[in-house]
Amino acid sequence: MVKAYGMSEKLGTITLERERQPQFLQLPVASEKGDYSEETAREIDCEVRRIIDEQYGRVRHMLEERKAALQQGAKLLLEREVITGAELKAILDGT
Repeated sequence: MVKAYGMSEKLGTITLERERQPQFLQLPVASEKGDYSEETAREIDCEVRRIIDEQYGRVRHMLEERKAALQQGAKLLLEREVITGAELKAILDGT
């Protein structure tokens, strides 16, 4: 996302990736070097790491907040294998 779509506040809205082809059309090639400096490559790596760390923390926090509901849902799924949307909503709403 950082290289292809410029989704980074630090690097700005710039595309740093060559034209992409669908995965099934790509031929195996040795690691391609981008059309940017090693310093920019380090900045890209740092931004990717920052995004991953931020989102990991955000998701971990959400899961911890909803731990009781997750455990209740897991218990019910182990007992019955299937729950309805209404049952899941009731679990998440705490009713």
